Amino acid sequence: MLRAVGRLTRRRQPTAGPPAGLTPGHYYDSWLTHFHAARLEEIDAACTKGGPERFRLFRDLDADLWALLLTQEYEVYPNIRAVLPDVPDPALQQVWNGASGVELAAQSTGFYRKLCERYARHSGRPLAESSVLDFGCGWGRLTRFLARDVEPGRLYGCDPVEAILDVCRENGVPATLARTDFLPEGPPFDERFDLAIAFSVFTHISEDAHKGCLQALHESLRPRGLLVVTVRPPEYLRDCKRMNPLLESLGPDYLIRLEEPRYLFVPHPAETRHLQYSGGDMSYGETVVTLPYVRRTWSRMFELLDVDLLVGDLHQVMLTLRRR
Repeated sequence: MLRAVGRLTRRRQPTAGPPAGLTPGHYYDSWLTHFHAARLEEIDAACTKGGPERFRLFRDLDADLWALLLTQEYEVYPNIRAVLPDVPDPALQQVWNGASGVELAAQSTGFYRKLCERYARHSGRPLAESSVLDFGCGWGRLTRFLARDVEPGRLYGCDPVEAILDVCRENGVPATLARTDFLPEGPPFDERFDLAIAFSVFTHISEDAHKGCLQALHESLRPRGLLVVTVRPPEYLRDCKRMNPLLESLGPDYLIRLEEPRYLFVPHPAETRHLQYSGGDMSYGETVVTLPYVRRTWSRMFELLDVDLLVGDLHQVMLTLRRR
């Protein structure tokens, strides 16, 4: 399966890295040592003591500093590097997420910071006392951010692509992992969660797949548990070439039509080499779900609490919901 990733990576160019003459491994050393040496040296020394609780050492760090450490694009503080998960090859990151390295970390940090804010506001309990599911975790892009907040054994991740879960395992993402179906008929774990996230899941799946995923997430959460997902903005219909025909089909008054409940989906080609194709109809592609659709269709299972724009990634609009 990962050979298919390799074939796809040759079609895209990774984002620009450090300037010529500087290797990614050393590029951020001076930022870390000049501004944060005392604290990071303390953490680096403490990381030698062993045990999964070492992730707690990072809880007081600013989210951006935490994100930079997670990139592994530095050579100082070898004990920190040994504790934190490895990162996949930039080409794989690029294929899976459209960006890599610090650029991708910056996008992830915006979501992570807002997630922590919304959970603190609506849950009434700290993340350290919560169980968390990353639904559609991919290579653990966001799962690893939560590793410092969630106690060992209470962080879970699932994805329908077994090969990308293997990447999580190989890189040491500290979560319990399981494969879920593309069209799930139930939750992937017996555990019930206080928080579930589904970043860039409902931005890519068919209406039938979304119904199965939404039901699985509802069953996975404890009563009044929180669900945080992202959806595409209507403007994505213009920005994504695959979706342009759907925009044209709405006619000149498309802005009015997009104020109606609509689920707009264009499947990717049903090819066996596509990582998200499992036979039959293709359930993976490009999706825009309008907010009126969410309010009308999801309200039986979830109460919509917040809608947040992420200025670092405006094609991912964050919805915070509470399980009914």
